[in-house]
Amino acid sequence: MKQTFGIFTILFYGILTAQTINGKIISKENNEPIPFARIGIENENFGAIADENGNYSIDLTNIDRNKNLTVQIGGFINFSQSIQNFIDGNHTISLNEKVVEIQEVVLNPKKYYEKNWGTNAKTKKVQFGFNPARSKEDKSKEFGVDFNNNKNIKLQKINLNIVDLKTDKPLLINFNIYSKKDGLPDISLLNENLTIELTKDKIKDGTFSFDVSDKNVWINKQDFFVTIQVMNGFDGWIYLSGAMFKNVYYRNFYGPWLKKTIAQPALNIDVKIEK
Repeated sequence: MKQTFGIFTILFYGILTAQTINGKIISKENNEPIPFARIGIENENFGAIADENGNYSIDLTNIDRNKNLTVQIGGFINFSQSIQNFIDGNHTISLNEKVVEIQEVVLNPKKYYEKNWGTNAKTKKVQFGFNPARSKEDKSKEFGVDFNNNKNIKLQKINLNIVDLKTDKPLLINFNIYSKKDGLPDISLLNENLTIELTKDKIKDGTFSFDVSDKNVWINKQDFFVTIQVMNGFDGWIYLSGAMFKNVYYRNFYGPWLKKTIAQPALNIDVKIEK
């Protein structure tokens, strides 16, 4: 009888302490789901990915309740809440869109000139990419490159030199722009989400270009980072070309940013620069 009671106590305790949370991530403005958003723990390489309808499931059983759960998406104010309060509260995460009053700016050709910054390599000998079948970390990986800047600039295009793409569905690619702090990415500078579908037919001469000239992406006299994530799950891989002996910055979910000085992915940008 004592043994049976002991087993029941252990099972009952396990049920009480198990904390798999199911919920949904939506935009507070229109209650529309935010697909493929990452939900994770601040400074931890751990989390979950919402599906195309914004639904998520995350196991918080063995996570310190004093740590913060977070969702970070360009164009939205970061969501952050202690795990204990989150477990006890509402599991529908409503993200507030950033509201920024931007004065209309007319780009006078006499005051601005165009440049291309970044890595333009098209070699197949150095490659960076996402291959979920090869590595589970690739499902949550975000990587990018840094840019030194002491001018007022407007971002026009983000370009990727792609050497190999195999996929069973269109890839949902998300870009983010971060400020720099202590040599690493810090706070998103975006006031709107930069997400686009990538398919093979959009790759021209080995380059995929995302035209953001209609967006209000300004970087004013500060160094910054441009990063890339594949948001949705897929069968296959995507590989970018790369250049040796340059820096790349990366993280998984919302873990700490890491820097490697081995090679850099072929990510470059077209910008308009104030004279």
